[in-house]
Amino acid sequence: MSKTFYVTTPIYYASGDLHIGHTYTTTLADILNRFKKSVGMETFFLTGSDEHGQKIETKAKEAGMKPKAYVDQIVEKFKNLWGLLDIKYDKFIRTTDLEHKKSVQQIFTKLLHKDLIYKGNYEGLYCVSCEEFLIADQIDENGLCKVSQTKPKMLSEETYFLRVSKFSDFLTTLFDNDFLTPDSRKNEMFKNFIEPGLEDLSVTRISLKWGIPTTENPEHVIYVWLDALSNYITALGYAQKDETLLNKFWSADTEIVQYVGKEITRFHSIYWPIILNGLELRMPNKLISHGWILSKDTKMSKSLGNVIDPIAIINGFSSDALRFYIAKELPTERDGNFTEELFVECFNTNLANNVGNLISRTNNMITKYFSGIILEKTNIENHSLIISGKKLIDDYISDMNDYQINKAVEKVMKFGQDLNKFIEEEKPWVLDKEGQTEKLAEVLTILQKNITIISHLLAPILTKSYEEMLSQIGYNQKLLNLQELKKNDIEFDKITSRKIIFERIN
Repeated sequence: MSKTFYVTTPIYYASGDLHIGHTYTTTLADILNRFKKSVGMETFFLTGSDEHGQKIETKAKEAGMKPKAYVDQIVEKFKNLWGLLDIKYDKFIRTTDLEHKKSVQQIFTKLLHKDLIYKGNYEGLYCVSCEEFLIADQIDENGLCKVSQTKPKMLSEETYFLRVSKFSDFLTTLFDNDFLTPDSRKNEMFKNFIEPGLEDLSVTRISLKWGIPTTENPEHVIYVWLDALSNYITALGYAQKDETLLNKFWSADTEIVQYVGKEITRFHSIYWPIILNGLELRMPNKLISHGWILSKDTKMSKSLGNVIDPIAIINGFSSDALRFYIAKELPTERDGNFTEELFVECFNTNLANNVGNLISRTNNMITKYFSGIILEKTNIENHSLIISGKKLIDDYISDMNDYQINKAVEKVMKFGQDLNKFIEEEKPWVLDKEGQTEKLAEVLTILQKNITIISHLLAPILTKSYEEMLSQIGYNQKLLNLQELKKNDIEFDKITSRKIIFERIN
């Protein structure tokens, strides 16, 4: 097993506010990063902003601002949202960072010298919103870009091309190795782009000024996809004086996982591996291409007025509530749904009625029957629920290592239901009345230890709540490594307070 882990989100385009889709991607990466720490791995989590291009140049001009000043204010909004959502990244890269720009120029030069980039002329339909030339399959029956729903314009200009067309065999082999998931996305990329024949990619513009000029021919500006995709290695110091992070987190021994939305899968699954191959660098272990978040089965769009503002959700409920919904209800292999009704139902069913109720009842019974601390010696290690709790840890780790966050959470919720059922079956209040103190201590200790497991497993998701969850059942120590959590020597302090952690939403 790797000892180091590197996870990335796409760098988000700094032309406007972030929405729930960006929140989805970044939360998944944050949860996975926190999980990897919980099993003892050294991790690095990267996110950032893509700040060049014609769209930003135009928006800045409309706002009466210089492009850099315009993106500066947008980036502050990005960072504010990640703060509210308790996203703990290690680096926030901006494509306007000086070191990034210098590295991108060197990447261009290296690929040029290897004849993987060449000069030519391009004529075609260009989508300003997507920052790319479009092929026929990307244009709908109304002549609009299928992604941005804007009308592309015809452009004809000198450009430098990346020799994508020579990499068909390389990409076919890469796809056979399960580099891209889910399979539906892999099949889509192969059928629509690799099988019909790859076309070389234009990577510079001469009509664009807001970007990184090439060293060899400064009138040519390196535009979005060579610039933006390179961030994953420039953030680690590629082609810079200090490549310590690169040597550690882009090494053969590192587990590298990259999250993207399905609309930018082509760039990350086809062009990005080609760039890495040209630079003689290793491939990521996994590219996870998640679906869209729909609103009542309809794609969110500003024109329909159904775009979800994540800040409003956080302020109205909590960051933990939003993080939990994303983790449990939005699996990466298909499109997910988000409405306020679904959100409230998920919170009440899982956090208020299941986990919250379990913690509250256990706290109340330990306080009532044992004055807050169970001192009786118990022999519970062979109890089926103690065995199930340890198995849950293994199953959770397995699912998380397979990047199936929602499956891992589902199993934790099912175990919470089993523990609530155990309370109803054992009836601790009856045991107390009958004076069965030893049996009562066993029942409550089983609950106490298993709630500790549940709280540890939910800690990467419920970052603001897990400490209170643990404290409410008398665990006031630091989080254990998940393998250590399986040991039998967990000790508890006296419970001194009672608090409803997940208040039911009406």
